[in-house]
Amino acid sequence: MADFDKVIPPGEEGEIKVKIHGRKIRPGHFNKGYTVKTNDPKRSRVILSIVGDIKKVFGFSNDMSISGFVDEDMKLETIITNLIETPINITDFKWSGKAVDYARLKDKLGVKLETIEKGRKYRLKVWNKENLSPGHYMGDIVLMTDFDKLKEKTIAVRFTVTPDVEVHPRTIHLGEMLVPEGMSKSFDRNFRVIAARGDSLKVLSVIPDREDVTVKIQEIEPGKAYRGTIRIRPQSTVGRYSASLKIITNYPGYEELKLRVKGIVRTGVRRKAGR
Repeated sequence: MADFDKVIPPGEEGEIKVKIHGRKIRPGHFNKGYTVKTNDPKRSRVILSIVGDIKKVFGFSNDMSISGFVDEDMKLETIITNLIETPINITDFKWSGKAVDYARLKDKLGVKLETIEKGRKYRLKVWNKENLSPGHYMGDIVLMTDFDKLKEKTIAVRFTVTPDVEVHPRTIHLGEMLVPEGMSKSFDRNFRVIAARGDSLKVLSVIPDREDVTVKIQEIEPGKAYRGTIRIRPQSTVGRYSASLKIITNYPGYEELKLRVKGIVRTGVRRKAGR
């Protein structure tokens, strides 16, 4: 970032102030160049170079990222080491209020900060206090220190929770379906039902909520994966199209899964672009 005097009177001096954000530069030596444009006919451009060294203050033994299943206990731990000579005390921590998932993370995840060696080494632990629903949980923990040059250090925390049984995709987007006026036309799409763990999955039936939808299901890996083929034959009625399928399985906790179908019915023939 740069701030500068836009007008410099004859014979006087002006200032250009440059601020370097060390968090955005990799540790080590850096050399940044700035081009200064002026209305001086003899020197309309001046190149300024700023050199320096970025020091890494903290080292972390592990990334704070983990994935698991709904009913699993997930635990994260990292050792935070002070990498410079000056002792640095981590005085406190908090969840960043800027995080998208801040509201649900602070209640569902436990956090503990332990001192291993005062001013030098700390241990940060994060765990789920209850079973998490499937999805991605992303937030930041802010460490507060007594070091004037780095009052706060942010650590990204990521939890990915995978369901035992998934439907891919969850929603089938058909886009624009062109159906000749007064006639019908079929559109086929595939989906899969997959058991992420275990080998006892059985798809018992698939029930569409519309008569113009038919489904065929085939086991492609015993107890693990099924492939479904949806055939949609909408009438030539212009407008939005939506359907829903209930996938009935034998898997505890996943006895009924849903698959949605969306599209738009248009009449006529798609025109090819002219050359």
